[in-house]
Amino acid sequence: MMANSDKPSRAERVRRRRQHEQRRRFQAAAQQATTVRPLVSRPRRVEGRGVRPAFGRRGRFAIALPGGEALTLPTFELPDWAGTWRMASLTMVVLLGAMLLRLLTDRAMYVTAINLGGASLVPAEEIFADSGLAGQHIFWVDPAAHVAQIEAIPGIASAQVEVAWPAQVTVVVAERQPRVTLVEADKKWWVDASGQKFKSRGDLPGLLPIVSEAGAELTGLPPEAIQGALQLKELRANIEKLYYHPARGLSYQDGRGWRGYFGVGLDMPQKLAIYERLVDELMQEGAHPVEISVEDLQAPVYKE
Repeated sequence: MMANSDKPSRAERVRRRRQHEQRRRFQAAAQQATTVRPLVSRPRRVEGRGVRPAFGRRGRFAIALPGGEALTLPTFELPDWAGTWRMASLTMVVLLGAMLLRLLTDRAMYVTAINLGGASLVPAEEIFADSGLAGQHIFWVDPAAHVAQIEAIPGIASAQVEVAWPAQVTVVVAERQPRVTLVEADKKWWVDASGQKFKSRGDLPGLLPIVSEAGAELTGLPPEAIQGALQLKELRANIEKLYYHPARGLSYQDGRGWRGYFGVGLDMPQKLAIYERLVDELMQEGAHPVEISVEDLQAPVYKE
């Protein structure tokens, strides 16, 4: 009985076996924990650059497994986004350059004619030639600059320039209206109501000639001289020609043998009435004047 009491009981043996099994599992688990490695990515190093892998290169990743073994994942190719954008930018530049070259060399983009309105005295060919528009590429047409060029053409008072695609240019002008013709030696000029003279483009019916006696070329006529000349012509339809002197104004050669001086201004009806009354008195007296002046309404004079 005593010998049998030294042997462990069945329950004790089971308990010890369980403890041994738990100790073995714990040791195996501890050993396994010390050999497991974290996920590691080791990019390829390039001398002179950072450790970050460049786009477009192959990447390789490894995962450590229990027991010290490593599982290598399949390699894959990262897209080269930088190269893609560079290629797209280059393609766009080439396309835009080709388009610009096409526009610059296309003959349809050059101005070969204009739509002209408002011109009746100044020839259309002269306006087109002097406007600076002929042969211009539509990209280089500056309406404001060409307006200035057109308004510098003799006989043009104002101009408007409008541009439309692809190469259509519309020009509308307002011409100076001649009121009299200024004759200087062998030259003829048209003069508008403001007294500005400009190139004569022929003989217009009804324009009263005014011969300059200034002895030098005039820049124009005073507006009051134009007004006085038109009044005299209206009052005396038989007047075919007037004379102008800067100091004495307007005059005409009376068919009765003398020169009549009238000055300038809008008081020609009063001056002409005094002139006729003075002529009647001189005729009654039997005088033979060579000059009668009513330049000053308050002091008419005559010279024999």
